[in-house]
Amino acid sequence: MRNQIQQQIITALNLRNSFFLRELDIQIYLANYFINTNLYDNVFVEYHIPSNIIPNYPWGDNIYIDIVLEINGLYYPIEIKFKTKKQVLPLMVFGNNVNTSLGQHGAGNIGCYDFWKDVKRIELFEQSFPNIERGMVLFISNDDTYQVAPGHANVGYAQFSIHHGRVIPINSILNWNGDLAIAKGRPAITTNYTYTINWSPMILANHNYILV
Repeated sequence: MRNQIQQQIITALNLRNSFFLRELDIQIYLANYFINTNLYDNVFVEYHIPSNIIPNYPWGDNIYIDIVLEINGLYYPIEIKFKTKKQVLPLMVFGNNVNTSLGQHGAGNIGCYDFWKDVKRIELFEQSFPNIERGMVLFISNDDTYQVAPGHANVGYAQFSIHHGRVIPINSILNWNGDLAIAKGRPAITTNYTYTINWSPMILANHNYILV
């Protein structure tokens, strides 16, 4: 079922011909797509899990999963990230064509960490609840610097890089290089699975995505 859900996400992204302005747009778009398939018993948005019921949860924040699909008593969590750089976009406002602009998120090192944090959260959900199946993480960006490997292996965020073609073996430990202020509240991450980072293009100008 997981592979089928991934293929549905890919299909939905390939059908999208208008820009997303924020992460919530992606969340609503995909949730509606899943609902319209009529395959799922429930499609939950912003699914809440109290963090204190997950053993050794390392971040201490409230947990809201972007989308959770329920089918035949099993649950599939989906996390979404949308990290952008400034880009002028066409926008239809009450029947009028205008321009708007995506925001400049910057802080690509944090963006990379947040991707792996979502990956680890998906793993933790699976190992903490018997009726949760392995979920998936979708990362969309118009910032192509994410696709490029760090210039030096000792750069602070290098172990969290999400550059194209990167392979993370099972049981890898991802950590910051050095005692960095940015590491506060962002602990090391150990992966339960092998991950291969492949960026795929969308039909939206300059937009690409990772789906793992």
